[in-house]
Amino acid sequence: MTSQSTGSLREDTANIIIAEWLNTTGRQWAASGERARTIQDSPRDRPDIIVVEGDRMPVIVECEYDDSTRPGVADAAKRLGKKLQGESRAFSEVIAVGIAADCKDDTNAAFRERLERDEPIFTVQLVSGDSENPRVWPSRPLPATPHDLVAYCEYAQVPQTLIDEQSQQIAARIQSSGIQLLNSIQPTTTAQSTVAKLRSITGSDHDQAATQTTCAIWLIAIDLQNDLAQYSQAMQALNLQTTEQLQQAAISGKLTAPELRKQWEIIRQVNYLPVIELAIDTLDAGSMGNAIADLLDELHEISVQLNALHAKHIYNFAGELWQRLVTDREERAAHYTKPEVAELLATLAAERFGNLTADRIAKINLMDAACGTGTLVGAGERALRRKYAAGGGRDANLHRKRMEEHIYAMDVNGIAGTLTAKRLTDMNVEQDYAGSKIAVITHPAGSLALMDPGMTGVSRVLGYRNVTPTPGLGGDEDQGIFHVMAGGIQWTLMNPPYARPRKGRKQATTGLAPLRRAAKKGNNPYKMSNGQAGLASDFGDLCNIRLDYNGVYSTVLPQTAAHAGTWTNWRSEVEKDFDNIIAIANTSSENLESMSADTGMSEMLVVATKKRPRPSNWRKTEILCVNLSVAPSTMAEGYALAKEIAAIPGDSKQGSLTHGNYIRAPQDKPGEPWGAVGNSNNELIQVSMALLNGQAYDPLTLQTNNLALPTVTLGDLAETGPTHHLIGHPKGGDPIGAFEWTPLSELDVVPAQQSMWAADGKAQISINAKPTHGGTIVDEKEAKRMVAMRSHWHLNRNLALTSQAIAMAKTASPTHGGRTWNALQNIATNDAKCLALFCNSTFGVIVIRAHGQKGQRGPRAAIQVGAMSGLPCPAFNADTSDAKRARDIAERHFAELADLTLEPFSYCFRDKNRHRIDNVVAEMLGLDPKDETVQAMLNYYRLLFAREPNVNGRQQKIMDALSRYGG
Repeated sequence: MTSQSTGSLREDTANIIIAEWLNTTGRQWAASGERARTIQDSPRDRPDIIVVEGDRMPVIVECEYDDSTRPGVADAAKRLGKKLQGESRAFSEVIAVGIAADCKDDTNAAFRERLERDEPIFTVQLVSGDSENPRVWPSRPLPATPHDLVAYCEYAQVPQTLIDEQSQQIAARIQSSGIQLLNSIQPTTTAQSTVAKLRSITGSDHDQAATQTTCAIWLIAIDLQNDLAQYSQAMQALNLQTTEQLQQAAISGKLTAPELRKQWEIIRQVNYLPVIELAIDTLDAGSMGNAIADLLDELHEISVQLNALHAKHIYNFAGELWQRLVTDREERAAHYTKPEVAELLATLAAERFGNLTADRIAKINLMDAACGTGTLVGAGERALRRKYAAGGGRDANLHRKRMEEHIYAMDVNGIAGTLTAKRLTDMNVEQDYAGSKIAVITHPAGSLALMDPGMTGVSRVLGYRNVTPTPGLGGDEDQGIFHVMAGGIQWTLMNPPYARPRKGRKQATTGLAPLRRAAKKGNNPYKMSNGQAGLASDFGDLCNIRLDYNGVYSTVLPQTAAHAGTWTNWRSEVEKDFDNIIAIANTSSENLESMSADTGMSEMLVVATKKRPRPSNWRKTEILCVNLSVAPSTMAEGYALAKEIAAIPGDSKQGSLTHGNYIRAPQDKPGEPWGAVGNSNNELIQVSMALLNGQAYDPLTLQTNNLALPTVTLGDLAETGPTHHLIGHPKGGDPIGAFEWTPLSELDVVPAQQSMWAADGKAQISINAKPTHGGTIVDEKEAKRMVAMRSHWHLNRNLALTSQAIAMAKTASPTHGGRTWNALQNIATNDAKCLALFCNSTFGVIVIRAHGQKGQRGPRAAIQVGAMSGLPCPAFNADTSDAKRARDIAERHFAELADLTLEPFSYCFRDKNRHRIDNVVAEMLGLDPKDETVQAMLNYYRLLFAREPNVNGRQQKIMDALSRYGG
């Protein structure tokens, strides 16, 4: 019983009231506050709040009034390693909560009302590890509402370290089971045909991969069978048995394939076709040998191990298992979104539905047109259901309605669709559903068929066989097809394949050209697609076409989308068609791995809301660029980061986050690179944006001054190219182009045809550089054309900032370009000297990095060949007195500066020769290098640049040098 205080709310009373409120949130748990005799070996300990739900991991919440910087942390740390009475599992994570200090003056009723109104009266930190050396995340408590606390409790029921450990064990057991299955098949007379069928069903190239995948499918089906037999009333009425019951009933005490198939047919009677169909197909593939009984028993044991964690409501085990088993994701273009990233993206996007009623949230159409294993769509659905519950929704049939009517999940891979269906089914196994919109796409272009605004019915629902796609509504005979209407989706959430369709890629799509043309038809065309950007840009058009006004677009994309020239139309269309655009990047070089498994790429998250109505013209806009210094490592952290980002005030131009910063970057021209994405320091962002606009911003004095020369592009000064594909190929490489190029060091005689083919950080340390390769003609006609396109001037389009010292080079005699160095054609010598000094200055490298992509393969600033002509630079070729003055200054100093030995760009803060170039370039731009203020500004520019993690790569020798120079 809670005492009825009239004010001065005691902390223990607040704990009891919070526990009572947690029990009203529609969860099946039992929360209690201030209970003694609950901790083993510590009868006097009274955890503030305990949340217990069946066999799931119990949760402890430790609360304090928020009078300190780390409320509840000390008490939370004491609980680590302890166990509840009757429990064998020790706590590895505890939630520390601060209660707003002004709640002390509440009455009990007033405090309850705050909880029911979901006021942000809490702060939260997550305490994990061991009590002697606990990990506290984040270092600064995050604001939280009562319903945020509900989410943190759900995450704490699924300890990440335990899950990761168990996932590895289960994957290892499945791999072993796959070998066992293959060994049991091989002695049979039908071994060859059986394995061939399994390879066909699973889409595997290798026999062992096929049997391992088959075992994973059987495990998923067994797990579903056991859940439904225990929790589904419809299945119980049909006498569905668990695998344990089947074992007990069998004379041999083992599972048999015929009996297992019989049980799966019972499941198919109710539906669950997306999950069960492949399992039946693989079981019917042929004779499996006598050893299969032992194998099925092993899968039963793995299912028991899986369920002992009681984590499927939160964690996508099927997806995690798949990503550990599949070794050819690159060929499948099937990269797996990390759960913590899925939680960040889905939670942030779902915040945009927070103003809707529960009834409207229940009817939101959520679509993932490249669903993979269902990690993202599962996270999105969970986020929606949290919003639904927070809005007071309590429909007991919500799971069935959403599964049957409102979740659109598509993939070209049948196994992926199966895993997605299992993921969504796990969210509420107590409630059956009689259909779904989870489908294998049978159109040759996959779900990209939906780029055609007139196409709706393209999907074969899993479980229906021999169904032909239809371009329109087909009526009653249209069984097995579901339709995705243009403008019929309220939320698109996906991690699309990035690759370009190419021969040999398993998941390549065909027939994209007419679909791209269809998207571009009409008075207000859709223009995100670009074949060089890859399939992800096509999925942008698909989402835009299918989204309703005020619908939410949320996606994982390569970070190249923020910078590369091939993504210009995508950026322009996002800016035109969407509001409230957020781009999130991870800038920590210690955690630069991708947000999806094994892409090896720097990636970003994008969330935006479709405008109403869709405009016909582009208008100036701004991008909220969020740059994280620490990527989330758990789902709870992903959720917390999302809530913090969502809380950024709409009128706030820049600021700091618990782990990172944010800035609103104005876009003055359609599709300009989002230069702020990928920077860890807002001051450097402001400096780079100013330089791109022909200004010098001084973070020390907060002054902005126009430079003497306006900003144009490299294409205004020179022509770029040709590409290395035309020039030729390196020795031993693919035979393309006019020449075969051999390193000069390997040639006895220096040939007439020489090339700046490759980067050489040790040799290319001054602007006056030497060729790297010599060429042998392989195509006489093409070689003559290439000879006419040699140049003295070459631009490095792929700067490795920790090892390379020059961005633009001059060769003594005309040479060819190459893979790294791109020749500049038809450029006046005086203009070229100006440009070479600028590109090799700190001014220039800041601009190059802002214009190019950042973080790709670590500390690198890369510019695509097609985007080189768009590189911003001062108008050195202008017919003005300022431009003439700049050319005169460059002419006067170039010979001396071009022979200076330079350190890599990441050492610009200490490189005195780089400083000399900076001073000359400053004078060319109308600044006085003798002015102490200008010198202080330049020194600060260099420190800002060198401090960036994706500039210095966190290399210890650079960090040590930086610290000695005040960095």
